[in-house]
Amino acid sequence: MKQKTSLLALCLALCLALTACGGTQTTQSEDESGSAAPDASASAEAELTEEPAETSEAEADSSTTAASGEGAAIASISLETVEGETATADGGTMIMTYSYQIPTVTLADAAAQAAVQEDLDAVVETFVTYVQEELEPLAQETYQTYYEGTDNEFPGFSDVLTITLARVDDAVISLVIDEVGYSGGAHGWDNRYCRNYDAQTGERLTFEMLGENFRSAAEELVLAKAAEMQEEETTFFDNYADSISFVVCDGTETYAEIYARLYPDVYGENGTVEAPEGNLEPTYYLTQDGVTFLSGEYVMQPYAGGIVEIPLSYDDLIDVMNSQYML
Repeated sequence: MKQKTSLLALCLALCLALTACGGTQTTQSEDESGSAAPDASASAEAELTEEPAETSEAEADSSTTAASGEGAAIASISLETVEGETATADGGTMIMTYSYQIPTVTLADAAAQAAVQEDLDAVVETFVTYVQEELEPLAQETYQTYYEGTDNEFPGFSDVLTITLARVDDAVISLVIDEVGYSGGAHGWDNRYCRNYDAQTGERLTFEMLGENFRSAAEELVLAKAAEMQEEETTFFDNYADSISFVVCDGTETYAEIYARLYPDVYGENGTVEAPEGNLEPTYYLTQDGVTFLSGEYVMQPYAGGIVEIPLSYDDLIDVMNSQYML
């Protein structure tokens, strides 16, 4: 409850802060289907709905989404969308738009529900903090420095956080999260990552939980699929196999560990450069049919290749994957 209260307080603070700068914010509910495999690429095309300038208060609706079982919902997640925009101090130019979704989790076990809710609240809170404390000031500064008083049209900054429900049932909660934005430069970005939970305990799923040899088997299978794709059409860099550690991730890997493995002369014990702090984000999600792995922008392929998804069926993993998480 404390974490949820903190999230709502931060959302309110964002609304008030951006309204003071000429911003507006609205809230709407959305229905998602989480029992079938998602088209995760569609989330990268999320568009902001323009709201009237006079709209300044959030309007919340409730919605029930993906639920497992028949009759009473056992596992479900609802998504509430918040949209807003920020103008210059004089209200003359729209400099930033943003949108994010607030998930509400319902699970049979209260402790598991609280654990998943707390983790997803942290995802949203991180996004809101970034928009409020970094992106909005950067948009203001960029406009004032390069566009104000000129004939050049400010392209506008944006950031959109969308959540796709890949699988929601009484065994697994699996979500695909896209943060799509633009903050200047030649093009924007799409940072896609995942969240996977044991629906009975609320724990974030790791490869060790999925199976003792799951990681090594997944790496081999993903590389085999990538090789097939490369033969059909040149998709990846020539040395794409070197980046497999960034494609098969469950969130337990640290940047220091992966960088030292891939670039020992630079980031290893004898290296001179410190790796970024923290852990990598999970790059896989579960569906009704299997497990899909993500190769993000610039990982195994150039930016023009977009985000490449590499699906494995449960049949591919039947010898190494814990059956309780399979369908």
